[in-house]
Amino acid sequence: MAKQKRQQPPDPDLLTRLWNDLVVAWRLAFDRRVSGTVKLIPLAMVAYILSPIDLIPDIFLPFGVVDDLSALLIGLQLFIHSAPPEVVAEYRRRFSRRGQRGKINPGEPADEPRIIEGEYEVRDKRD
Repeated sequence: MAKQKRQQPPDPDLLTRLWNDLVVAWRLAFDRRVSGTVKLIPLAMVAYILSPIDLIPDIFLPFGVVDDLSALLIGLQLFIHSAPPEVVAEYRRRFSRRGQRGKINPGEPADEPRIIEGEYEVRDKRD
């Protein structure tokens, strides 16, 4: 018998992954290192979702919504994979280091820790 490869289970928190991808895509949309043609992908995705022309009309509720949701997921992944890999890696690294609730400062270097140097002086309160 051949050994079967054991695959890792997918990330159980799909919504967290989706949120992380949305945040990375938002940052990439405003990054100057991403070309203008790549930035057309999210615009086309939003235009498809908002347009009345769909592959499956929204009248058929569960299937029409799945159509729009799949357009969102495919467009999001296509945009992230079309952006320069080093820029995507930089934003993913910053986002994972700061945590999901932390803000990303585009001007801050990705690999350097923030260090604040200073001096202090202890003063006694004397009236």
